[in-house]
Amino acid sequence: MRFAKRVIATLRAPYPLGILRLGGAPCVVCSTEDHGPILLIRPPYAGAEEILPGPGGSMALVEDPAAPGELYSIMGCFPGYKFQEGAVYRVRQEAGRWTAARVAALPFAHRIDLVTCAGNRYLVAASLAQDKADPSDWSKPGCLYACPVPRLPSEAWTLTPILEGIHRNHGLLTARLQGKRCLLISGTEGLFSADLDKGWQFERIMEKEISEIAVADLDGDGEGELVTIEPFHGDTLCVYKQDGRSWTRAWTGPLAFGHGLLGGTLGGAPVILVSNRSDSRDLVAFQWSAGLGRPERMVVEAGVGAANMLILRQGREDLVFSTNQASGEIAVYSAEP
Repeated sequence: MRFAKRVIATLRAPYPLGILRLGGAPCVVCSTEDHGPILLIRPPYAGAEEILPGPGGSMALVEDPAAPGELYSIMGCFPGYKFQEGAVYRVRQEAGRWTAARVAALPFAHRIDLVTCAGNRYLVAASLAQDKADPSDWSKPGCLYACPVPRLPSEAWTLTPILEGIHRNHGLLTARLQGKRCLLISGTEGLFSADLDKGWQFERIMEKEISEIAVADLDGDGEGELVTIEPFHGDTLCVYKQDGRSWTRAWTGPLAFGHGLLGGTLGGAPVILVSNRSDSRDLVAFQWSAGLGRPERMVVEAGVGAANMLILRQGREDLVFSTNQASGEIAVYSAEP
């Protein structure tokens, strides 16, 4: 598989990517972890427009599926772990202009999602730490919070801890696993899972430090495998196969500051995308053709140091969007057989 690149926009320290549907069209939103704007990229994804000038320090951009045209963003978390002013913002159009309203303060915020749990809608938000004296200080663990999504604009947003005491909780994912809708969170203490049809009852399913997680059916047996970056910002990509009630490691590969783990489909086949943010700084795709043996390793592009990626299908074409930090660009790659 080959990848044809197009640079959509240049941006200092680009970090998050998200999908925002406007008028039924899947647009892409992106921002920077430095001071700077949120950008909107409409089909056919040839250019970007600024919808908000800042404040930046953005870690996440997540669409609200129940409110088309609205999204939630973490902002105020700047390079050097200057995350004390981190908060969750609701971004939407009002009277023809885009606005950002802070709905909840959350220092050291890193990941958010909107989920339905036991029949109710929640915003879930994870913090990397409670506080940090310096970038190397990880003594105060982070926390996973949940907040019911208010039905009226006048209602307050209240974050309630649902899983405490997780250091470096860098991974947060909603996925189907073992036949259940699960919320997964990972950190130094391991990988935890909650069945969203039952409530905030977390089970530790792996007891090792995990940075990021993805779920994908890589061998075509109808069951999702767990894919992890280990340890925090780690040097190993792992694939785990379910074996009864436990998970057995089926394959590992090397990384260099692994980041931006994503499971998806390219060319009709499942794929894992991951970035190396040091050494070669290449953005890599892995595909398995038979079982979970040695996969095909494809370099999407070397030297870009991608922070995050997403996959969209446009017509008959698969597109990989990437926030390339090392090159300071938002890029899209079309996958060609």
